[in-house]
Amino acid sequence: MPGQWEYQVGPSVGIEAGDHIWCSRYILERITEQAGVVLSLDPKPIEGDWNGAGCHTNYSTKSMREEGGFEVIKKAILNLSLRHKEHISAYGEGNERRLTGKHETASINTFSWGVANRGCSIRVGRDTEKNGKGYLEDRRPASNMDPYVVTGLLAETTILYEPTLEAEALAAQKVALKV
Repeated sequence: MPGQWEYQVGPSVGIEAGDHIWCSRYILERITEQAGVVLSLDPKPIEGDWNGAGCHTNYSTKSMREEGGFEVIKKAILNLSLRHKEHISAYGEGNERRLTGKHETASINTFSWGVANRGCSIRVGRDTEKNGKGYLEDRRPASNMDPYVVTGLLAETTILYEPTLEAEALAAQKVALKV
């Protein structure tokens, strides 16, 4: 969107990420207030043919950053695909106006992943693929997301969630993952 800015928070460990995002939002709000600038965390504050505002979330576990981590990442992506609707429902109000499949977003209704693909639900960087370890980027959260909810869902889905073998096999075919 014209005039849209972006900033990074982190790296942060665990729940600390939520603390850092809330503090950064407070500071940003105070700065814009003093500067007489309008701040909105709405994912699409003005309709138009341009990008919305997301809160892309880079995520990894220790096992994802170690040798063989890319296989762990692919398993995490598989789990994320199985709980796509649950994540979407918690990833911010108005996100359906942003996740249209245009402007470097995936469709809100379809889970997708890819290496270096900015139009996917989950993006894996080229370095992660090349090194066989690293992190994934969840591109679905909206700019107004609750960071504690997103962090909690990512951890629960990628660490604790155990789908049935049947669901896992079907999802692996659907999202073209070999795990």
